[in-house]
Amino acid sequence: MNKQKKVFSVFVATTIILGLLSCNSEKRVNKNFNYFTRGLDSIKSVAFVEPKLKINDILKIQVIAGSIRQEDAALFNTVSGGNTTQFGVMTYSIDDQGNIEMPKIGKINAVNITAKQLADTIQKKLENEVKNPLVIVIKFVKLKINVLGEVRKPGVANFFKENVSILDVIAEAGDLNENGKREDILVMRKIDEKYETYKLDLRNTAFFNSPAFYLQDNDVVYVGANRSKLLTVGRDPNTDRNISLTLQILSTVSVLLNTYVILKRL
Repeated sequence: MNKQKKVFSVFVATTIILGLLSCNSEKRVNKNFNYFTRGLDSIKSVAFVEPKLKINDILKIQVIAGSIRQEDAALFNTVSGGNTTQFGVMTYSIDDQGNIEMPKIGKINAVNITAKQLADTIQKKLENEVKNPLVIVIKFVKLKINVLGEVRKPGVANFFKENVSILDVIAEAGDLNENGKREDILVMRKIDEKYETYKLDLRNTAFFNSPAFYLQDNDVVYVGANRSKLLTVGRDPNTDRNISLTLQILSTVSVLLNTYVILKRL
């Protein structure tokens, strides 16, 4: 009876050891695949900074008179030589010198200011032409973000809005794949003929306060590869699979042999 109890105890101990060996590695890996594991108690509201206008931006500018004589404003709602875009309206385009040209008031510099600031500038210039003018400037937006590296759908992501966050881009790319390094997200942005770079760690919510949380047109997002991917680059996956299988078999055989030796001594 004692011998049976000893055999049963050895069997249970062996089963537990094998279970722990198979679970520990999985637990270690899964921790690296979780987002937002740190900093949740310090998340602050992220303010969206309105981007400044730049060359080749397409604008719709509407002028409204502060009287019943809307015909006074009609002249400024027609773009001479303008083009009908895919949006179906007449538009102003900022030229290579950074200007737009409106009837009667001529050229207006429109770069490096916001749409609201441009509206204020036009409104002041129209005070002698239209009674109590109200000017509305709408920028037609199409953001192009280049997504590279370890995501499920790398390529170009297009958005027809301005407040596009890094989370929007990752979601559009189908999330990081199993080889994506959550703490190695690089954003490259061209500013004044040179590139600025930002590193983001998706495991720590501190990235919500990064200048790269909201993306800009032509930003590049690169997701680095984790150690597992780097170790397998250039290696034969069949060989790796065979090695892994062999090691598992050897490990199991070793445990069984040790169990047999213990049982034989009982």
